[in-house]
Amino acid sequence: MIRQNRANKIYLILFSFISIALIIYFVIKALEKNIDLYLTPTQIISGDYNTLTKFNLGGMVEDGSFQEVGANSPTVTFTVTDFSNSINVIYSGVLPNLFKENSGVVATGYLNENNEFEAIEILAKHDENYMPIELYNDD
Repeated sequence: MIRQNRANKIYLILFSFISIALIIYFVIKALEKNIDLYLTPTQIISGDYNTLTKFNLGGMVEDGSFQEVGANSPTVTFTVTDFSNSINVIYSGVLPNLFKENSGVVATGYLNENNEFEAIEILAKHDENYMPIELYNDD
């Protein structure tokens, strides 16, 4: 027979472990919905991932690949690379201010039948040395 104070300690330890496990479970479930992962061109070309639905493409904008499709059209094309493979991207819209060649980018969209990525949103990434532009200087 276990003494009452020893049984109370066992119950307290079990309750603590179950509480911690539940807290960890709920934190992971909350983060799972808010995490935003992207695929590289190599992962897309490998065919291991579902590219039939909307997904994020991440990589570097290849140097010399940026082209405007028309003078009056906001459509642009560029190539995203992970330095192993590349994918052409088509985007209609206004590009972010930080967008430039040889810079990181994350695009949200779909693969079309020509294996080109049709982006519906472009996010430009910056490095750790980023300094915001002074918009107004009232000196």
